[in-house]
Amino acid sequence: MSFLKLNFIPLNKDLGLLLIRIVLGATMIYAHGWNKLINFDTKFHTFPDIIGIGNEASYILVTYFETFGSLFVILGLYARLNAVGMAIVMFVGFFFVHQLNITGSNSGELALIYGIGFSIIFLNGAGKYSIDRKTGVRS
Repeated sequence: MSFLKLNFIPLNKDLGLLLIRIVLGATMIYAHGWNKLINFDTKFHTFPDIIGIGNEASYILVTYFETFGSLFVILGLYARLNAVGMAIVMFVGFFFVHQLNITGSNSGELALIYGIGFSIIFLNGAGKYSIDRKTGVRS
C-alpha cells in the first residue's frame, strides 16, 4: 500500500517550483511573447487599451512581461516581481478580454491557468534553484 501513497518519491518544493517556472515561462514566450516582440511595429498602435493607459503603454507592458518577464521567471531573476506582473496581465486578459469565459469561442481557460500558475510563483518565490537565491534576493 505504500506504493499508492507515493512514499518512494521524495518531496521537493524547490524542484517543483523550477518545473513550474520553466514550463509556464517557456510556453508563454513561445506561444505569446515572441510573436508580440517580433511584430512590435504592426501591433503597437492597435493593441487594445483595456485598463485605460493607452494602446502603446498596454502593448509595451504585455510584451515585456510575456517575453522578458517570463524569461526572468525561468531564470529565477526577480522572479516574484515578474510573476506578479504576469499574473496581473493574465487576470486582466481573463476578466476583460475573455469576459470570464472558461469554454467556448472566447475561452479564457489558458489565461486563467497562467494567472494561477504565476500567482503560485509569486506566493512561493523562485525557490532554491534560482538566481534570486544565489544573489540573496528574497524569493
